[in-house]
Amino acid sequence: MKNIKDYNINELKKELEVLGEKPYRAEQIFKWLYQVNVSSFDEMTDLSKDLREKLKKEYSLNNFNILEKQVSKDGTIKYLFDILDGNAIETVLMEYKHGRTICVSSQVGCRMGCKFCASTGIAFIRNLTSRRDC
Repeated sequence: MKNIKDYNINELKKELEVLGEKPYRAEQIFKWLYQVNVSSFDEMTDLSKDLREKLKKEYSLNNFNILEKQVSKDGTIKYLFDILDGNAIETVLMEYKHGRTICVSSQVGCRMGCKFCASTGIAFIRNLTSRRDC
């Protein structure tokens, strides 16, 4: 099944035309995916039921799952995400007097050596990408 998040707006317009839909629907779908952050096609309530069924049949949303969440005494929050290919990545939110800092993994494994991050202990495997074929 194809991940709908693998497509940019123009590619998704072409995909929708193949499905017999109007290309402007891609903009609606992008709003649901990237502004509202839905987790299912059923939540895209301004799309017809017929279109939502077509989307469910042809595409997945491939949302990452939270495997673990840790909150430390100093307010630091760490999330371990399953990225649906047998690997996991970590994201860390750190609170400081001047504001917040977030460290978001862009790779599976890491060579940076940050003491607070579990990704350092994993050998570098690959860069993350929105596309499965990259």
